[in-house]
Amino acid sequence: MKLVESKDARYVTFSKRKLSLFRKANELSTFTGADVGILLISPSGNPYSYSSTSVEQITDKFLEWKLKNPQVVDQAGREKANVFQAFDDLREELQIMNEKEKSRKMRYKILHPDSEIPVDKHRLDQLIELKLKLDAIKAAKNKILPEQFKFDLNVVPNLDEGECSGNH
Repeated sequence: MKLVESKDARYVTFSKRKLSLFRKANELSTFTGADVGILLISPSGNPYSYSSTSVEQITDKFLEWKLKNPQVVDQAGREKANVFQAFDDLREELQIMNEKEKSRKMRYKILHPDSEIPVDKHRLDQLIELKLKLDAIKAAKNKILPEQFKFDLNVVPNLDEGECSGNH
């Protein structure tokens, strides 16, 4: 996945995905009885929310839980940071490997202009190793409980500034 390049397409994508996310949140609340709250800030800076009860109630419950469980919140932040750091490290390692492969191919073409470039078996082994590392990162990410991915609700959007809130 990557950022949608066109500004207009990005706004359309945001609107469509926002509605889908709010529908899924409503289903989750309806099927499970969970209090569900979502706060979004659009690419243009407008706040939007969905809540099965009220954003304030959900925010209060979350902040109360956060105060009672600071060790869980701290642990979640460290685990999440470790997963993201591992992913960044892996991406950087792959970029370096790709640059080396480009150089190898260019050198080979210069030295052997009429020959087909042979496969680098060492590179294949490295790619397999990277794939295993990526699988390990995915497994680590999946071990982090969804509750630990809570975002910081210390700042709540002003409800008077064009917000789309309520029970959708």
